[in-house]
Amino acid sequence: MVGQSTRAMTILAGAALLALPWSGSASAEDYFAGKTITVEVPSGSGGTYHVYCQIVQNNLGRFIPGKPTMIIKNRPGAGGALSASYMGNVAPKDGTHIAMISPGTITLPLMRKVDFDARKFNFLGSVAARSSAVWIWHTKGVNNLKDLRNKPVKLASSGYAAAGSVFPRLINKVLKTKIQLIYGYKGGGAMNVSIERGETEGRWNYRSGFTGVRPGWIKDRKIVPVLATGPRDPELKGVPHMRDMLKDGSLEAKMYDVIGMNFEIGQAFYAPPGVKPEVVAILRTAFDKMVADPETRAMIEKRRIELSPKTAKEIDAEMKKGFGAASPDVIAGLRGIYLKKKK
Repeated sequence: MVGQSTRAMTILAGAALLALPWSGSASAEDYFAGKTITVEVPSGSGGTYHVYCQIVQNNLGRFIPGKPTMIIKNRPGAGGALSASYMGNVAPKDGTHIAMISPGTITLPLMRKVDFDARKFNFLGSVAARSSAVWIWHTKGVNNLKDLRNKPVKLASSGYAAAGSVFPRLINKVLKTKIQLIYGYKGGGAMNVSIERGETEGRWNYRSGFTGVRPGWIKDRKIVPVLATGPRDPELKGVPHMRDMLKDGSLEAKMYDVIGMNFEIGQAFYAPPGVKPEVVAILRTAFDKMVADPETRAMIEKRRIELSPKTAKEIDAEMKKGFGAASPDVIAGLRGIYLKKKK
């Protein structure tokens, strides 16, 4: 009996080794050598979501054993939910597909039924937790919150669930502004063009969302920050911050804090659920090395975008804090912001 038990344990141990992505004399380098990793962009090209994904595409492979080929693919739609759905259900679970999360889709499963849950994604790290604001084109004559409350203004956005839609609707609800959202733009580049053409009059956006692709807009005051949101930014000194206008402990403040979790996490990259822990560990280590690398940082500086990285552990802490604050009354209030009203 003892011999049979020992033999059975040996067989099980051997099976466990075979289940690993590499075993015996094989190495992590052998696992990724010759492979191609696709970096998914949850929007169209032309905006800084695409730029951040290009940074990862151009640099992450240098720190992955085996030096896999890195390619990029845009998957716009539904404010980033289409990409998250693909990653959660279709993408290969072998470490060859990673994506950037579109802030706003992290909390979407709290509001309505979707076929993904960001809490199950294998986060690798975040390149930047970026500050943001409502920005209005200079010719509109909307220069402060009072103007925003008194004058209707058309803001460009992508999907109904996108951050650029959710925050403005929350602002309308709690601060009584008159923002009108124009949906359907396939990424930041298309939104910026719509502003230039006069189709829209501004957008909610990250500050580095302009410095990265339209550097003259802020410098020349062509676009004016009216109300700040997200992480605090000394570059937006003097611009009122939305959180400061909400009473601590109030339903409105709690609603802001749950949504704000998306932006404290920022431009985070992840692998699908089901990727083996050993593979996730390699990708996380490579990601940490990438954001600390002088060559990567020089590229980020050259592209005029923000670098404020967070580790996978820090992202996990932010998610636990944010989801922990999502009490039933807060979720009920947010559903009125996230969900379309039935006609």
